[in-house]
Amino acid sequence: MSNRQQIAFAFPRGAHQEAFIQGVFRYAADQELNWTYTIAPESLSLSVLDLVDWPGDGVLAALNTAEEVEYAMAMRPHVVNISSTLPESPVPRSMVDNVAVGRIAADHLATRGLRNFAFYGLQDVEYSKRRWMGFIERLEESGYSATKHLATPTFGFRGSVWLNQHQELAAWLESLPTPCGVFSVSDYRARHVLDACQQVNLNSPEQIAVLGVDNEHVICDHITPKLSSVARNDVLEGYRAAELLHMRLDGRSSEETEIAVPPLEVVARDSTSAFAVEDPRMKKVLEYLLTNVAEPITIDELAEHADVSRRWLEYAFRDALGETPYHYLQRQRLILAKQLLRDDPTSPVYRIAQRTGFSSVKQLSNAFQKAYGVTPGEYRKLSH
Repeated sequence: MSNRQQIAFAFPRGAHQEAFIQGVFRYAADQELNWTYTIAPESLSLSVLDLVDWPGDGVLAALNTAEEVEYAMAMRPHVVNISSTLPESPVPRSMVDNVAVGRIAADHLATRGLRNFAFYGLQDVEYSKRRWMGFIERLEESGYSATKHLATPTFGFRGSVWLNQHQELAAWLESLPTPCGVFSVSDYRARHVLDACQQVNLNSPEQIAVLGVDNEHVICDHITPKLSSVARNDVLEGYRAAELLHMRLDGRSSEETEIAVPPLEVVARDSTSAFAVEDPRMKKVLEYLLTNVAEPITIDELAEHADVSRRWLEYAFRDALGETPYHYLQRQRLILAKQLLRDDPTSPVYRIAQRTGFSSVKQLSNAFQKAYGVTPGEYRKLSH
């Protein structure tokens, strides 16, 4: 085992940061590293500004301001950045793939049959810009557009700024054509969208479908309706950040100085549960499909359930959702397969195939690799 090295966590602590720290611990254990950890004793927040004379070896830090960047570059301990707030990082960085976050958000809202889309983000914050970029690019690929409303970040603000932002948000929501899918830059901002909807008597999800980012359970599960959210792969982000720091501590160079980790999936809850399709037969088909996605149902069975022809169903899906019934069903099965691979790590892949409506491991593997670029087994390793 190597000599003991002291590492500091210099970032605000919360639910998804705790999962990030688990990834750091996992990497250290895998590499048999003798790392000890420094955190703030009472506060849930520690900054590189607090570590100017700290005598440790390495820091995993959220660098969100120019001042923090300046301090990080001057510090003796090696620093790895875990924040995507700034456009460029002067030190190695491990972060979520924010463009991919936006793309997966667009896909999720579009599969609800929505045709109107909007983005609620932050001014002059890089991760917000990139999430908007992925969101609008994916929508435009499918022939859609979106509007956006950007708020000023409230770090360190006092007084009535929250109230003013809330009033501006409510007025913007009232101006949107409904039904509309609103993608918010974070779960915290998405929570404000739901609060503002209640204030101006907009029903969610029927009129405004709301989607956040980070899958913070305290935020998502304790509001009505419960909030759908894009879940990050926080454990892998932590693992890769620890890997970057380890290389720096060993004096090794790497071609990868900025790692972008793809998000896991959308965790769908009540805030995006409605289908924005007018035909009651299509609603019936979609509800039946999602209820029985794990079963080996066929397109003919879907048509029979709604008492329509297969030809009618094909046209209706293309018109309402922009894809065939087969592709929609397959995508929902793959989303479920990703969830099971991550949440049930001891289940063999053949059981995952059975539980997601695929006829064989080969069929699941071929579809999975085509959609995500990795096999089910490789994805499982990356997710843990």
